[in-house]
Amino acid sequence: MPEQDPTATHADALAFLRERLERGNDCLREGNARGALVNYDSALMSFQISRHIVALRETYRALWTNKALAHQQLREMVKSQEAAMFASSLSPD
Repeated sequence: MPEQDPTATHADALAFLRERLERGNDCLREGNARGALVNYDSALMSFQISRHIVALRETYRALWTNKALAHQQLREMVKSQEAAMFASSLSPD
């Protein structure tokens, strides 16, 4: 039996995360940091369960990084720093 591509195994989750990332990024570009956070947070609700899935790691890192930027725009520095720490924890080894 051929080995299955891990990205294909998690394609639906990856598509959802990327869609929320894009929506959040659009809000951020429009100056709507709160709207961006809504989108990033909806994607990150699954983070605790699936953070160890390698195929999702890069997208999770982007979500956390951009969440940090949105909090920074809102001058929520503690929340920004916390999100940045999560992003850093997902950096390649």
